Amino acid sequence: MKRLLLIPLLLGLIPSANAAGTCEFVSEYYPDVTIEIENQKDITTSGFGKIKYKNKPMLTFSTGISNGYGGQYFVVRKLEKDAKEDDKSVAYGKVVGMVGDQITRGTPPDKYKSGRLRMMFPNLGTGYYYSLSNFNEPKKDGRFAGRTKAMTTLLRASEGFFVPDKVCEKFVYFKWD
Repeated sequence: MKRLLLIPLLLGLIPSANAAGTCEFVSEYYPDVTIEIENQKDITTSGFGKIKYKNKPMLTFSTGISNGYGGQYFVVRKLEKDAKEDDKSVAYGKVVGMVGDQITRGTPPDKYKSGRLRMMFPNLGTGYYYSLSNFNEPKKDGRFAGRTKAMTTLLRASEGFFVPDKVCEKFVYFKWD
């Protein structure tokens, strides 16, 4: 009987196969910039997380699928601690998924080729750039005088592709590999 009581305890020490609490999209050319999405087992059409620079949260991020024909979207907002009530939104728009050098939506099935999954978030760079403005305090204006290395790197990464890790591939909704 004592052995039976030890079995649940021992089984609890074995890590779950789906124990990963997060997944990551890593910037293709600026690997210090990542998008970390919380692994939510019950939600299959949306992902929520943070855009990070050197593991430090900079912005919030979400992605999902629009109803109907809309396709995949993304939304980026300022972190709650940094946002004023009227300026939380940074950028939003459509997600462009790629397999190798092919766009995942619009490529006919008979033309599919294998390749690495990548995602691009058009409007992210423009939205982030204009979210850095601070007209009230020009010395803190992130577009010019007050820009930090983290801001510059994030801005550069936002114009390029992000590569999902194996767990995050489930958030690339339109793919064939």
